[in-house]
Amino acid sequence: MSAARRWGWALFWLIVAVAAGWFLSDSFAFIATREAPTGETLWGRRIWYFAHVALAIPLLLIAPVQFAVSVRERWPLLHRVLGRLYLAASLLAGLFALHLGSTIAAPETQVPLTLFAAVWIGFVVIAWQAARRRRFDVHHGFVIRATAIALSFVWVRMMAADDGALLRFIENAEIRAATRGWLSFVLPLLIVEIWLSWWPSARSLFARSRV
Repeated sequence: MSAARRWGWALFWLIVAVAAGWFLSDSFAFIATREAPTGETLWGRRIWYFAHVALAIPLLLIAPVQFAVSVRERWPLLHRVLGRLYLAASLLAGLFALHLGSTIAAPETQVPLTLFAAVWIGFVVIAWQAARRRRFDVHHGFVIRATAIALSFVWVRMMAADDGALLRFIENAEIRAATRGWLSFVLPLLIVEIWLSWWPSARSLFARSRV
């Protein structure tokens, strides 16, 4: 890997780390100060939300290590152990997200949050099965997709900061929330699919032909 590419990945993970740190602090503060609606108990939504956010910690710590080629090549056993932890935490976090998305009080975000939680679980299961079958090419692609979905929960909170200032041009608050929910899910997947599938397939079509 070239030095420029290594620095590029380092910058990417630094941005993710800063965003994730803000997400975790903001989420735990939200849990601590949130007033539960009438009829909701401590063992209701707050515990589910806390478990979902807590599971994000091992995901965010393990992801940079798992994607490091040097770690995979020098310490394959460490890569396998961390991989199992990563996929297990992703699966549990996805299940908690599925419950939270399907029971959220805001109906305008219920469908996107529930859908991308279900897609996240699907990606994790496929990645796990691909590793068991030693289809590491498939495994690598679906771990990337699962990580993109996991980070969607960071981006959606960032877009909601300051009362959704990023989408302030949308005047209706409910439409703004729905747009935020879909964008946080679709945009990362779109970028990943362009990188993994679309551009490799289309690159040869735009390459300069040799006579």
